[in-house]
Parts: sequence; C-alpha cells; structure tokens
Amino acid sequence: MKTKSKSIAQLKIENQDYSIRATIHAQERMEERNIDKHQAVSIILALGEKRITDLQKENEEAIIIDRERDAAIVIGFKGNKIQIITVIDKANVFIKEGTRVEQI
Repeated sequence: MKTKSKSIAQLKIENQDYSIRATIHAQERMEERNIDKHQAVSIILALGEKRITDLQKENEEAIIIDRERDAAIVIGFKGNKIQIITVIDKANVFIKEGTRVEQI
C-alpha cells in the first residue's frame, strides 16, 4: 500500500529544516510524464530561499512555471513540509483561481 506522500528531499533554510514530499498523485504524474524527483526538486529550489520562505509563511498553494524545462509543478505547504501536489509536462497551463504563480 502506498503512503499518502513520500519524502523525496530535505533542505535547510535559515536554520529551519524543510521536507519536500510528493503526494501519490504527484508520484504517478512524475512517472507518467517522465519528470524525475531530481528535476521536480530542482524546480522548487530554483525559487530561492526568500520565495520558499515567503510561500511557507503565507501557507500558499503555488504553481511554479519553468519555461526553460517546459514544465510546471503545483506545491502546497503543511508547516515545514513542501507538498508536491502535481507535476505537468508543459509550461502553458491552466491556473486554478487563488493559486499563486511563480515563474522561474
């Protein structure tokens, strides 16, 4: 049985530990869309420390659009856990109302 989410990376920003986790849905989409966990994590890290901590403080759901890689990742926060909700294998995507958009 698959767990609800799987830890795929750990990072430390300003003495705070963060865990990057992928939901079951995100794990399935990464496999289907040939986006491995290293690519997904690198897209999140490309936001930089300030944008990551700002999103975490505001507890916002965000879509990170990477035009160079032609990919997008939807993330959310639960405390210091960064949840990858889904991954999309294109940068031109529909964005749900209320979702913060971050371009890298």
